[in-house]
Amino acid sequence: MIPQPLIDAVIVLALFILRIGLPLGLLMSIGYWLQRKLRPEDFESATTFDGKLTWRKRLGREINALPAWFPIVAMLMAIGAGAGVYRLAAGLGASTNLSQAYPWGLWIGFDLFMVAFSGGAFTLAAIVYVLNMRQFHAAIRPTVLTGLLGYASVLIILMMDLGRWDRFYHFIIYPNLNSALFEVSWCILLYTTVLVIEFMPVALERTRWERAKNLLRKLPVPLAIVGATLSSLHQSSLGTLFVIMSERVHPLWYTPIIPLLFFISSIAAGLAMVVAGGTLSYWVFKRSLSQELVGGLGKFIPWVLGVYAVIKLGELVYIGETGMIFSSGVYSALFLTEMIVGVLIPIVLFALRGCRASRAWSLVGAVTVLFGILLNRFDVAWFTLKPVPGYTYFPSLIEILIQIGVFAAIVFVYTLVGHYLPLFEGLAPVEQTPEPNVFRPEHAY
Repeated sequence: MIPQPLIDAVIVLALFILRIGLPLGLLMSIGYWLQRKLRPEDFESATTFDGKLTWRKRLGREINALPAWFPIVAMLMAIGAGAGVYRLAAGLGASTNLSQAYPWGLWIGFDLFMVAFSGGAFTLAAIVYVLNMRQFHAAIRPTVLTGLLGYASVLIILMMDLGRWDRFYHFIIYPNLNSALFEVSWCILLYTTVLVIEFMPVALERTRWERAKNLLRKLPVPLAIVGATLSSLHQSSLGTLFVIMSERVHPLWYTPIIPLLFFISSIAAGLAMVVAGGTLSYWVFKRSLSQELVGGLGKFIPWVLGVYAVIKLGELVYIGETGMIFSSGVYSALFLTEMIVGVLIPIVLFALRGCRASRAWSLVGAVTVLFGILLNRFDVAWFTLKPVPGYTYFPSLIEILIQIGVFAAIVFVYTLVGHYLPLFEGLAPVEQTPEPNVFRPEHAY
């Protein structure tokens, strides 16, 4: 008989290769092939006197072509990977400060934020393909990649957060239909698959696989509908996890309608991510959406945040807990920071046409939205939980290193894909991008 631990190890290794290793290897291989086809001079110039290619010069040329901070990101990713291997080998209790009183901490707060942050993929897909607002189509590719990397990071962190990480696939084989986590797990798994399919045209665009490309051209609308449905389900279901925690979550954040608040705020986070991404790609990759389109997306944000604020504050008024906003000490400070920085300020900024027409102010507004939602997710999952006598929690060094490593991995992969694959094919070069102060009257308030 083959020992069960050995069988589990083989299954985990196979699933890891198929789920993570194979897609990354495929992308890197396609990128290398495209590099040889599209920029043969990079390889021809790095030769010795006898005509043979010098791999050291080739590698040096490739590294020099990447941003200057790329080696630092690679180093941080390697450190995080080492910390991850230690956590998987040593166990959850030995490598983290999580406990029975605080089973969720840094990692779960990060997961909740990244799921909301990655909401730009389903938000923009619904705007472009379902609402037929084709003027925003150019932002689809970088937004889908951001969503895919966000969900991939969530899957990695979830594996780190499982006590029996070697059985992470059991929810597929042994379904628990009465668990909210079952629905969340399946939706995240399926939506990640949808994002992979949506991203495939980028990888295949300059290949000769015409049948595959023709098939993918027929799928955007069905994929957008399926993706929006799946994302809507688990964006709200993540809030459902906290409905049963009425004894732990502070009343300023606890509400039976927290799933609705999670869903609405994820739409705002998705729009803010697209706005921020459009500005950052302008500075880093020298290709971007026109500021007119970035400002057009920004016009939606005040409406979404306005609905969020009305529901959140209206619920406190309805149950008579508005007095706690100013009388709860540190919790009041967290709540007011979240609402002022993450809701009020971006509403004002994106309501002003001049701010929407400026790349710098659009980035400031998007960052405030993302900060507010980041704080909200950490408030619910960690900061505002009622203390348990005899227990405290602060992330261990291993938790922090893994978290930093995952962030670095997102930047690492995004940079490589942006450098080697036609990620920004539909975006205008910087020199052709309209000036920041150009804003057509028909798009203004």
